[in-house]
Amino acid sequence: MTKRSNRVKEVILRRSSFIIFLILILGAFGLLRIVTTHKDIDDVANIDLPIIELLTEIETHQLEQAINFERALRYAEEIEKGSDAALQGFAIADSTFRYLAELVDILLLDAEHEVSEALKRTNQEAQRIKLKGLLLSIKKLESDHTSYENHALEVMDLLEVGRLEEAIFASERVEGEEDQFNKQVEGVLMRHEMFTEALVKIVEQEEVLSMKWIVTLTLLFIILSLLAVYTFSYKIWRPLEDIRTGAERIGGGNLDARIKLSSNSITSDIVDSFNEMADKLQYSQKEIDRFVHFSYSTADDLKAPITNLGSLLDMLGKDNMNASNFKAILNNARKTNRQLEKTVDALVEVNMVREELSSEPEELDIDEVLKDVVSSSVAKIKNANATIKKDFSECPMMSYPKSQLKVIFKHLLLNALSYRDPEKPLQIRIKSKKVNGHTTIIFKDNGLGFDSIKFKEEIFRPYIRLHSHVDGAGLGLYIVKMIIDYHRGGIRVESEPRKGATFAFRLD
Repeated sequence: MTKRSNRVKEVILRRSSFIIFLILILGAFGLLRIVTTHKDIDDVANIDLPIIELLTEIETHQLEQAINFERALRYAEEIEKGSDAALQGFAIADSTFRYLAELVDILLLDAEHEVSEALKRTNQEAQRIKLKGLLLSIKKLESDHTSYENHALEVMDLLEVGRLEEAIFASERVEGEEDQFNKQVEGVLMRHEMFTEALVKIVEQEEVLSMKWIVTLTLLFIILSLLAVYTFSYKIWRPLEDIRTGAERIGGGNLDARIKLSSNSITSDIVDSFNEMADKLQYSQKEIDRFVHFSYSTADDLKAPITNLGSLLDMLGKDNMNASNFKAILNNARKTNRQLEKTVDALVEVNMVREELSSEPEELDIDEVLKDVVSSSVAKIKNANATIKKDFSECPMMSYPKSQLKVIFKHLLLNALSYRDPEKPLQIRIKSKKVNGHTTIIFKDNGLGFDSIKFKEEIFRPYIRLHSHVDGAGLGLYIVKMIIDYHRGGIRVESEPRKGATFAFRLD
């Protein structure tokens, strides 16, 4: 039976090899067209759009700068008339103008850097010509804005010392420079947008042409498939054979075995189910290994206090014990008992979290979850003189089990509070964003920090404490990683001693 099946396979391969060769050539040609088109689209997305965003920000902040300049002039006139309320308004307008002036300078430098980097990345000649012209325009904008800014600040200085008439006279030149600069920014932005639109149209035309080629190749493939219909049996046999081989490899202990095939209407469900089963099996094995390691670590962590407590109890049983020694030993016994209580409480939390890992996700407001966690730690935050700054504007909502997200926030917050730098106020920054379609939260503090290169693995192991002065069971980051791993997320840490720590974790 085996020889017969092998002979059939040889006949199928021999008769279909020529057709497969043609299909490969045609497929490679179509793939090349698609890759080229996608590269052009990526150039527009990765090069033009960020530049347009920067230029739009420059235009917006420059207009705000001009508005505050006009406000400062009006408030100065009111001050001349004796209005006390105008003093505060002038101070606000003046400080806002100076801040926006610096911000526009920074954005111009960022735009110049972005264009310079884009020149290094792009291979399109038309794109390079456009970017070189844009780079020259931005450099001129930098020079013109510096001139405008210096003259405007001279006017502000005149207003501060009460030389209103001189300031109004000088402001006319500033307003002229301001109008000219605004027109230049608007012109640069408009030209860049027009070129980008033209480039997008070209890319769209190329994409339409690519689609025509793909349709043509698809029709040709269908015709060839009809001529070689007997090869259909091979398309069924190959996935089933791979599944059998994969099952044998898994049965032999290779839990990394997976089936990698193109989507197929007949076998895709079987392949997906097989790979899902293999994923669950591999995770279960890792969970067993992790639990065994956790058990050994727990036993090791409990051994010292239990042994110490037993020794103390033996000492208490001696007949020649005086009152002073009795009190000291009793205090040590109480201290050891408290240590045991902390460890047991942590173990209870680990088990509770593990039991809730399979909880159904729900749509969450990240800010509201963080507020719940912060409200339960208000006293600790106040005692640490800590400030928390958060920014969830880019990604305010996510789907995740609420209790588990609260546990993650709780332990990262307690970690920051415990390892704060006593020489400076604690600052915690929390931000959410989307990275490749996944929700990522960045948790940053300015605490004691540690060598993340040296201890990047150790900090997530149970009962690890890098600083001996901090009380605790050493299970906080272990719990955080356990939750994130279960949901197939990821966590990355960057830290240096005395420079704080940054935890970035992908949740969904």
